[in-house]
Formats: sequence, structure tokens, C-alpha cells
Amino acid sequence: MSTESTLHQTKIRHLDLNNILTVDSTYSLGETIKIMQSQRSGCILITGGSDLLGIFTERDLLQKVAGKDEELLNQPIQKFMTIQPTVLSPDSSLLDAITLMYKGGYRHIPLIDSEKKLHYCLSVTNIIDYLSEQYPQELLSLPPRPEQTFTEPDGA
Repeated sequence: MSTESTLHQTKIRHLDLNNILTVDSTYSLGETIKIMQSQRSGCILITGGSDLLGIFTERDLLQKVAGKDEELLNQPIQKFMTIQPTVLSPDSSLLDAITLMYKGGYRHIPLIDSEKKLHYCLSVTNIIDYLSEQYPQELLSLPPRPEQTFTEPDGA
């Protein structure tokens, strides 16, 4: 079976995913950052009741907050989150997740089922961990740059 076929058949729910990290949209930016730091998380999902309203990531922190007025820390997190983030289902394929992350430049994707229940937040780290466990030899023999080719055999 090819790697692409395996990735297409592997469902996201089969990955070893961490518990979901959420805060209500009324939390302040400062409170949200403290939670992310204490949980050593690169993202947090913003909810209103049981509904996903947005996502706040390290990238949001760097692009929207860093170097700005410290008064921002008292503002509601909903002013800084990415609204209506792209989501996948836990039953989406791993290949779908990789493709979406690559095309969208995402490092985190919330997972929501057909009943709009929030399950996890898939991270690029989850995918890398899975791939390194499933394909250790293939990863070790990859060139440093994907487009790199060798005209002659390398090594002794």
C-alpha cells in the first residue's frame, strides 16, 4: 500500500491527540496567554457556550499583540482571535489535514463532528509525531530540501 493511500485511509481520530484547550470569549488576552503558557500550548480555541467562535495561536500573539500597548492584555480575547477558523472532522483523513495545513499555512486545525461538538485541536506536531512513528526509515532518508535531487550516489 502506498504512503498516500495509507494517509488517505488514516483518520485523524486515530492520532494521539492532546486534550482540548478552550477559553470562553469573555476571557482577557492576558488570562488566555497565561493559560497557554501554563499548558505549554501553541493554540487555544475560543468558545461561546459550546460553540467554536475562533482560535488564538502563537502566530496571532506575534502578529497582533507583540510590541503593542500593554493595555491590550486587559482586552477580551475575541478581539485577537481568528474568527471562524477552518475546521475538519475527526473522521477526515490525515491526507486531508496535511493538504489543508499546507495550502492554508495552518499549524492548528480544530476538529468538530457533524453535531458541531468540539473534539480536539490537531497540530502539525501531532502529524509529525505520527509520520515519524509510521515511517521512520523514509523520514531519515529524505533529502534536506524536498526538491533536492542527487546526480550521483552520495556516500561511500
